[in-house]
Amino acid sequence: MNVALSQELEKRLAEKVERGDVQSADLLVEQALNFYLDYEAGAVDEQEFRETQAAIDEAREQSRLGQAAPAERVFAELRAKHGISR
Repeated sequence: MNVALSQELEKRLAEKVERGDVQSADLLVEQALNFYLDYEAGAVDEQEFRETQAAIDEAREQSRLGQAAPAERVFAELRAKHGISR
């Protein structure tokens, strides 16, 4: 199946792929659609959804204020905390 996206969405997806935020545009679209369908079917806990959205909003604000930590450092700390080797 092919899906047509607006130029703006295509640009945003390409930026995320280029930055390495996601593996591919296809994967991001698939994950987003799965989340939407789960949400629509009631399979997503509303409270968890609100808490996650609040955490994302807080992280964006911290980033805007220059308070964000580099992702590589955060991942290294999480790997160390949970005993995960790279």
